[in-house]
Amino acid sequence: MKYQETKFEDYINSCKNSNLHKECSDTLQLVKNPISNQNNLIFYGPSGIGKYTQALNFIKDFSKTGLKYERKINFSFQNKKTYLFKISDIHYEVDMELLGCNAKLLWNDFFNHIIDILSASQDHTGIILCKNFHKIHSELLDIFYSYMQTLSHKNINLIYILITEDIGFIPTNILNRCQVLPFKRPTKQSYKKITGKTLNKNYDISNIINIKNINSNILQLQTPNKIIVNKIINNITNYKELKFMKLREQIYEMFIYQLNVNYCIWDIINHFINNKKINNNNIHSIFNRMFIFFKYYNNNYRPIYHIEGFLYYLCTVIHGL
Repeated sequence: MKYQETKFEDYINSCKNSNLHKECSDTLQLVKNPISNQNNLIFYGPSGIGKYTQALNFIKDFSKTGLKYERKINFSFQNKKTYLFKISDIHYEVDMELLGCNAKLLWNDFFNHIIDILSASQDHTGIILCKNFHKIHSELLDIFYSYMQTLSHKNINLIYILITEDIGFIPTNILNRCQVLPFKRPTKQSYKKITGKTLNKNYDISNIINIKNINSNILQLQTPNKIIVNKIINNITNYKELKFMKLREQIYEMFIYQLNVNYCIWDIINHFINNKKINNNNIHSIFNRMFIFFKYYNNNYRPIYHIEGFLYYLCTVIHGL
């Protein structure tokens, strides 16, 4: 595997030389149908396991060139900002994380642009590959199902492949239109084979965010949560010196750097469990409060308020205040 693969062909050749998910090959063949009858798919699994590579390897059989050639299209949004999208002769890639706060409007314009392209093509068939679907904006997620409905009235056959690290947030109406393909975390030996790097026996492979980061050997890329989480842990531990605005700034950093809040909260909880600050006497109340926190956090337009509330509650329980 190259450190910085930039072409579809590079990913496909990497999969051909060393497939991290050979055990899924039969399943992928079973769900593969003629393009006219192909179902929408969800490639689901943790970060850094090669889901994108598997998706490209799946799509290549529908491509007349085997994804040997790729193009990029510049899409101007409201004449203000230009977005770059990678496409092939059969599929169109969209990184849901990069759509930003204008995701709803931008997606609508880009979707209509794809429809125009397919309407002018000979077979009127295409695949939309949505990367980082777990980072989709909530407003777009609410209406995404409407874009997945059939376009038979326009004689267009459009298939969706969603790549995501989480699945619980996806509405039932979208799940009902897709087949879910789960992928597990490869072993250390598998990572060694594909990267050529020997991982230390104490290396936690669950921290791998991107396979390419193994080659870089930069710890900050492998554990992006650690710096900010450690700051918050230090504030909670030294609660007598805790300042409201300082903690709020650290919470804002979680959003600025687009960290996974679920993982950050768990890292904080896990730290205090390992240090005996959370024990049998208080763990029940903390987990009950955490459940309520996530319930409101996922359904409220002011998420920082709920994070602050939970962290202050955690601080009071741990220190018996």
